[in-house]
Amino acid sequence: MKKQQSKLEHLFENSIWSYRFIVIIAVIALLIGSLIAFYFGAFHTIKAVQNTFIKPIYDSTYILIDLISSLDNFLMGLVLLIIAYGIYELFISNIDAMDEQDIKYPNWLKFHSLDELKSVLSKIIIIILIVYFFKSVVIMKFETNLSILYLALGILLISIANYLSHRHKISLPDEKHSQKHQ
Repeated sequence: MKKQQSKLEHLFENSIWSYRFIVIIAVIALLIGSLIAFYFGAFHTIKAVQNTFIKPIYDSTYILIDLISSLDNFLMGLVLLIIAYGIYELFISNIDAMDEQDIKYPNWLKFHSLDELKSVLSKIIIIILIVYFFKSVVIMKFETNLSILYLALGILLISIANYLSHRHKISLPDEKHSQKHQ
């Protein structure tokens, strides 16, 4: 009876382990989403070029808005691509194609846990929010002193969020100096 139980257990564990391949759906969806974001990024870039050279618009705000939208879309495409790579590597397998092509795999693209993947995602989301905020500021009309105050407060909050997301990389000059001499 013990052997039968272990065969059943083995079969069940193999089934559970194989079930991880369901994340392929998420990886494919993220890659398609990345492709769509890159398409819209290219679309906004082409629109900015058209507004600059083909049908000149004399209000550069519209061109700037298209360029910022382009940047926003490209960043989103990169986020989706990075998350797709990360999920694939965490759940399925390392991407071996890079080894075959002698391409050095960047450290920032290596994920050992979901926490690392979430950390990268949160930092990139902060960058996307900064770009979106910048786009909103370009569109916004400042008619009152209070709206200018809100702008300053928004810039301060974004600066704090950006600092907090990168603070573990910042070390004091004295720490660097003392680490070199130890």
